[in-house]
Amino acid sequence: MYRLLRSIHKVAGLVGSIFLILIACTGFFLALKGRMEWVRPPTASGTASASNAGRLLNPDEAVQAARAAGIPTLQSMGDVDRLEYHAKKNVYKILAKTGYDEVQIDGTSGKVLSVGKRNDQMFEDIHDLSFFHPVLRETALPVIAVILFVLGTSGVTMYFVPIARRRRFQREQHRARGSSET
Repeated sequence: MYRLLRSIHKVAGLVGSIFLILIACTGFFLALKGRMEWVRPPTASGTASASNAGRLLNPDEAVQAARAAGIPTLQSMGDVDRLEYHAKKNVYKILAKTGYDEVQIDGTSGKVLSVGKRNDQMFEDIHDLSFFHPVLRETALPVIAVILFVLGTSGVTMYFVPIARRRRFQREQHRARGSSET
């Protein structure tokens, strides 16, 4: 039984370590994305405030301004993955479905403030395996979770079983010595 557990632990450890390394590396960059501009571009500041500076662009106008920036991955409305409005800075962020491109648009004037790459989105896609294939997130990730659970439980078992055996042996030795003295 113990040998089988060690074999399972060894295989699960090998498979699990590949994914743990991948998840650890991408998780590191995701945790620090606000501090590294190459991971996620900082949010630019638009005109002071939409209420003070005039009319706020509607989302369609913001997307049109982003498309006018000439980014190959943002040529049509179907290319837009996400549109965010940051009220505090009066900025629209338009993110492409492919290529991880981001365009920041002034919320009042429609001026392009910034064009950059959202590497944090790429790291997130690698982190959840959808970078490799969208189906992997829903199929492989649960399997990996089970493998890591097996790895953890088998490791804890392999750690505590020898301790329990040693204590049991010591108790039996102590009882044997106690009964032989009488």
